[in-house]
Amino acid sequence: MNVRQPVGLVRARGRATVPSLVALGALLALTTSAQAQPTDAPRHAETAAAEAFQKDVTTFNASLGGSLNTGNTEAMLVNLGTAFALVRGHHGLGLSMDFAYGRANMPSDNVDALIDTARNLRSRGRYDLFLTELDALFVSGVYRWDTFAGLDARLSGQVGYLRNLVKQDEVRLWGELGYDLTYDNFDPDPLRDPNNASVRLKGYQYTHSARLFLGYDYRLNTAVALLAGAEGLLNVERPKDSRFNLDVAVRSSIIGRLQLELKVALQLDTEPVPGKEKLDVQTKANLIYTLI
Repeated sequence: MNVRQPVGLVRARGRATVPSLVALGALLALTTSAQAQPTDAPRHAETAAAEAFQKDVTTFNASLGGSLNTGNTEAMLVNLGTAFALVRGHHGLGLSMDFAYGRANMPSDNVDALIDTARNLRSRGRYDLFLTELDALFVSGVYRWDTFAGLDARLSGQVGYLRNLVKQDEVRLWGELGYDLTYDNFDPDPLRDPNNASVRLKGYQYTHSARLFLGYDYRLNTAVALLAGAEGLLNVERPKDSRFNLDVAVRSSIIGRLQLELKVALQLDTEPVPGKEKLDVQTKANLIYTLI
């Protein structure tokens, strides 16, 4: 339920992009044979948190990506992001933010001018309490701003339990089970009924959901890692109004603290904001630099 993008680097609305999947495969093929010697291959923030039962961790990175098209197609897109993780003893804190902004000259509108085609922000904060090396309790908050998806603000609070199912040096598989409360403030407010323009709909809603998450980290070697996560938010009051998210990323160390990430993200909302599409597919290529 995110934004339409004019260029293939970031968005293909409503369908998975073959080039993005090919790019992920190409990165795997090129880097698995390379024995680079910089920092260890990256992993999910939750991975660092789960291992903190044994040691303290402090990490902070920043990411930048984008594209620019000129000529027959005029379009630009910029992605910015940061991620911070802090672990001390039995306690872990994670903070992250991602922002995307794009403009394009759309031939279909017969207007020779750049217009906004992407404008969204997502931030997240999470606290983990590690009970054992394999178990943790967590609480998190998520904020999303995406007017192209009809969301002036989406605020989510989550609590739950984490369990490491497989935890080895190269592989980690874990699951999370919990509760999610989401508040949506729609844009525009109030909404127009797509079936009757004279009718105004309520401009906000609360959703109570059961949350299921499955995460997978795999280090192919010291330089390359595969990161995947699947999330289901099942509406306990209206099961047919549920949300599902899938992220798959490949990260490869380039030199020193600099990494390249190729990522595909799918977001499915079975009952989206009226007038919006159910499925969004987002493809990103970012450079990530580890500051700490």
